[in-house]
Amino acid sequence: MRNSKWFSAALASALLVTGVAGSISGAGSASAAAVASTVKTGTATWTVNSNPAQFSTIDSSGYKLYSLSQVAGELGAKLILTNGGFELNDSKGLHTVQLQTGSKSYVVDGAAQQFTVAPVVYNGKVYVELTKLVTALGGELSAEGLEIMSFARPEGQFDTLHWTADGSIIANKSDSETAQLLKFSAYPGDYEVFSSNESALDFAVSADQQWGAFTDETGQLKLINLSSGAISSLGTDTSVKTDLVWSQDNKTIYFIQGDKQEKIAQISVETGTVKAVLEDKVENKSELRLASDAKSVVYIVNVTGVAKNDADSTEDSLTVDYSKAGEQLYKLDLATKDAKPKALTTELDNKLYPEILANGGVVYLSADAEGNAANTLKSISADGAITNITLDTEATWSAGVATGLVVSGVAADGSTTIYSIDASGNKTVLFQTAEDVSEVAVSHDGSKLAVVSDGKVLLIQGGKALQLTK
Repeated sequence: MRNSKWFSAALASALLVTGVAGSISGAGSASAAAVASTVKTGTATWTVNSNPAQFSTIDSSGYKLYSLSQVAGELGAKLILTNGGFELNDSKGLHTVQLQTGSKSYVVDGAAQQFTVAPVVYNGKVYVELTKLVTALGGELSAEGLEIMSFARPEGQFDTLHWTADGSIIANKSDSETAQLLKFSAYPGDYEVFSSNESALDFAVSADQQWGAFTDETGQLKLINLSSGAISSLGTDTSVKTDLVWSQDNKTIYFIQGDKQEKIAQISVETGTVKAVLEDKVENKSELRLASDAKSVVYIVNVTGVAKNDADSTEDSLTVDYSKAGEQLYKLDLATKDAKPKALTTELDNKLYPEILANGGVVYLSADAEGNAANTLKSISADGAITNITLDTEATWSAGVATGLVVSGVAADGSTTIYSIDASGNKTVLFQTAEDVSEVAVSHDGSKLAVVSDGKVLLIQGGKALQLTK
């Protein structure tokens, strides 16, 4: 929250007139005139926390200095007039700065620092060096232009992006010594530590984006409030649960269950009751997806090699047949009692990012198991026909949204393009960059993207990127 604009005038009336070298309240008018003759006034316009702000400035000793009260007000810092000078406290209570007019020395959180030019008073206002004051209060000045952030962007490597209902982005700081989830708002520098729970570093987000679901080390299902960060237990079941996915009404969570990922089950968010959906004893299920109407699920089965030996079961006769090993997509009709899973594929390629579209079709990313062919985005129609979705790039990731698909692809020159593909197959370029993109997350309405590029978190809106970390 910013300080009131009247603060500058109130402070000016309270100040003793102090010169560059110290107090000149007892000095003659000639001294005051000498100070005035070396000063050139002006203004400078910056963007502060995404809002334009105009500052009063003076040129002193070849340096541009900025109005102390205006800078403090725009940064939301509390400014206190003390017997020894001034004390500033940032709005989060993280940093304290103490300074005096006429002195290059100042103190930041108890540590001595040096201004290039000492703060001065001119016409009843104190003027200071902008960059050092902003950074002392924990802020950041953008190298790209005239932009100030009240709080500096966090540095490090990030991954595991999630959107929340209020339009915030939660990301895992992967190079942190301890578990650390950060929550970012819509402009750089506005973030907070959201959670330090090791088990909550990744979670399945509810359809309304108000809750996340994850399991702890015991298999206990947990819910995390994506507004407050509060964590609570759901039910008492401690079986192994993977690939959590929420229903559209936010009342049920589906998951793959068992030590060998051999079952599909669901749990009621209201009661914590667990119910089996499929118990066919087929192991190695993964990548569970639920249709928006909750009438079907799609998942991948990793088919392993089949062991064979002779009647005596000797070690020398043991062989493993890998001819049918690979990943296959299956679809299960949840609306029909005792329905059996239906195989959607037979090819032995690797299959990634399956999605059930609104029209009942299924899309997935096909990757050559040997790495000899480019990735291909494939579509499976309701009648089982498989066709390729043509792109100008090699697909690396895809996700279903209300309007269709969002797909990321890499061109021959290494650049990345992110597309939106509607139900009719029409493609719209959402973002292009020369940098590598390792992760993409789509907002609930599909209008915004969060991406990880070179370990940094970027917010993409209207084709423009806003870098939230550095």
